[in-house]
Amino acid sequence: MNKRIIAFMMLLVLMVPVLAACGTETAATTAPAATATTAAAAPSATAATEPTAATEATAVATMAATAEATTGGGATSEIKIGLVTDVGKVDDGTFNQFAFEGLKRAETELGVKIDYIETIDPKDYEKNIEQFASQGYDLIIGVGFLMGDAIKAAAAKYPDLKFAIVDFAYEPALANVKGLVFSEDESAFIAGALAAMVSKSGKIGAVGGKEQVPAVKKFVLGYEAGAMYVNKDIVVSKVYIDSFTDPTAGGEAAKTQIAEGADVIFGAGGQTGSGAIKTAADNDVFVIGVDQDEYNTTFKKGPAPKLITSAMKRVDNAVFDVVKEVVDGKFQGGVYLGNAANGGIDYAPFHDAESALPADAKAKLDEIKKGLADGSIKTGVTLN
Repeated sequence: MNKRIIAFMMLLVLMVPVLAACGTETAATTAPAATATTAAAAPSATAATEPTAATEATAVATMAATAEATTGGGATSEIKIGLVTDVGKVDDGTFNQFAFEGLKRAETELGVKIDYIETIDPKDYEKNIEQFASQGYDLIIGVGFLMGDAIKAAAAKYPDLKFAIVDFAYEPALANVKGLVFSEDESAFIAGALAAMVSKSGKIGAVGGKEQVPAVKKFVLGYEAGAMYVNKDIVVSKVYIDSFTDPTAGGEAAKTQIAEGADVIFGAGGQTGSGAIKTAADNDVFVIGVDQDEYNTTFKKGPAPKLITSAMKRVDNAVFDVVKEVVDGKFQGGVYLGNAANGGIDYAPFHDAESALPADAKAKLDEIKKGLADGSIKTGVTLN
């Protein structure tokens, strides 16, 4: 009996190194997967370069680790969404940030796997899109109309993949691309209504970018229509500047309108429009921004006591909706139109200007937004 016990104890001693070796091997295979996930998620300049063999291997390891780690999501755990920003970052306050916020919401609510690449230079659009396409991502989203050619080329090269592009639509539509565009006239209608509420002179101004761009005209005409909805006698001065990158020209146009009596200025033309509202605010005139909340961009999060709102495109909601279409198996190429009814447009918070506005301003704007959503209010804006 004693001999049996001694033999059994000797066997245990011999097994200890084997068990330790097995434990070491498990740790070695688990650690790289965690490291790979971190590397893929972290934005950096290297993300916008050609993928090396090591980068591709890391991405594959990351996707495998994520798929294994996701439980209870059914088929959703296999759906991968890639976002390519325009030049900028996912926290820059522009459409880039809006798009990323929509993607993060999709990750939380729909259980999809998300990655993004922050574009450093426009020449990298195609290369950045290719990184996701070559790895078979289920949906690749490009931010901004400047990515139109790059998305179109990728969609032709990868007809079995799905793509979306913010603020651009193709004519004719592409079978595997969803253009995310917006009813600019509706968001501007709300902004124009607020302008009419706060104007003391009965004169307001709008400085637009290139008149031949439909979105610009819809913003300007929607603003005019909203102002006249509140005050049919209001005078709206409108000017278009043949550039989106001339803040000086925008500022000069704003000064002219102010000299003519305008006491609210709306800028709808990229840097040109931003130049208009910055100059107007510096001249103690109320202003309204466009596209995103310009409190965060043009006015760098304040103080901005003259910025009363911005006519916003809710890119975050549009991105979430198109991801949900993919998850639900309902994605179709064509056009997504963001409007008041589906949360695709809105007005920005009043921020530092709230105390200068009528106490019932928000209630009135919300009533107008509801009317636009249910169709009881129409902007009347049509383009020839």
